[in-house]
Amino acid sequence: MTPSQAATPRPLVYGHRGARADEPENTLRSFRHAHRVGAEGVELDVRVSRDGHLVVIHDATVDRTTDGTGEVAALFLAELRELDAGGGERIPTLGEALDAFPGLVQVEIKAPEAVAALAESDRRDPLPPRVVLTSFHAEILDHAARLLPRVERGLITAHPTEELPARAAEVKATWVCPELRPELTVGLVERCHAQGLRVDAWPAADPERLARCVALGADAVTTDHPALIDDWLRAV
Repeated sequence: MTPSQAATPRPLVYGHRGARADEPENTLRSFRHAHRVGAEGVELDVRVSRDGHLVVIHDATVDRTTDGTGEVAALFLAELRELDAGGGERIPTLGEALDAFPGLVQVEIKAPEAVAALAESDRRDPLPPRVVLTSFHAEILDHAARLLPRVERGLITAHPTEELPARAAEVKATWVCPELRPELTVGLVERCHAQGLRVDAWPAADPERLARCVALGADAVTTDHPALIDDWLRAV
């Protein structure tokens, strides 16, 4: 361990879709497991059912993660509830997911129509301050900034470039979530920090990649393996 690494604070740990390596992704069981093993946060995905409910599922269809078929947007919540999302788990609503996990929650907006649904839900029952709305798409975050200005936002990117701080500023983001690529450098992380942005690097998929995230000065990491992060950190 180098002196600079020794001085680096432990990053926050976000469980990717809960504890995806151990439990069915984006399910209440996965979120609860992530909490039990010490993750400070979880990342989850939201879409909208045919009847306007915010549901937690990654893909546009239910085919990969459930025993059903069809597009999420074409199915009523009651129909989605009938599907097995793994080990008897059901597709949860966003409200259920927030109740199941008491820590930080990154809500990745997978469908543009979810922004209006989130705003309507927030009017009825305000989203807690621990929620950050995230997206790969600047136009979605811009829409969220207009409809939900008090809720923090995070810009996700698989292609971190020198323009990342400026792009985040355009959508008034407080987080950036860059993929761990060679372009993600200490200098870029420092520029993000200088602008007041927090950095969540992903994926912390093994000890080596976690060590890179720590060396870069990332504030947080997102991982499929929240149960292993502390053991991996001891080896950094």
